[in-house]
Amino acid sequence: MKKSLQIILLGIFIISLNACTGRNAMIGNDRIYHNFSFNTWEFNGRGDKDTVEIMDFLYGSPNGYAARYFKERGETRGCPQGTNETVNMPRKDLQKLYVKWKDKPTGKVQEVSLDLTKKLPKNFGEDHRMFFSFKRDQLYVYVITPDRRAPDEPPNGPRASDYLKTITIYPEQ
Repeated sequence: MKKSLQIILLGIFIISLNACTGRNAMIGNDRIYHNFSFNTWEFNGRGDKDTVEIMDFLYGSPNGYAARYFKERGETRGCPQGTNETVNMPRKDLQKLYVKWKDKPTGKVQEVSLDLTKKLPKNFGEDHRMFFSFKRDQLYVYVITPDRRAPDEPPNGPRASDYLKTITIYPEQ
């Protein structure tokens, strides 16, 4: 009896293990757990929220996983002006960053759509961060790597991570 119970439990374990393996093969297990953040005040002074208004954004895939604002939802507070999210996004969905914003002093509306498949470094993965903000009305998009920057390399990007190697992906340098 004890031997047959062990065989049954071993069979259940093997079937469970096979089911998990089959599921990962079916949906793809190439996911990137990373940080996505933005704000309107990083370079304009922390208290200066009167320069730029973010009207819409999308980070990811328009038809798959994405961090986004849906103006169609009619959210009464409007589009968030900053966020700091940890996302677990399938690599295949790292396709696009779209940002639409208004320069408040002039009323000028601008939008940028970046093809991330061509902009992200090949080794983009765990422990990388995607960040965007504005210098006056100019959008800046950065990939912050987990690597420390060289002492002779000037800081780039947000102040909180100025000790890390940071790549500007927009505007092109």
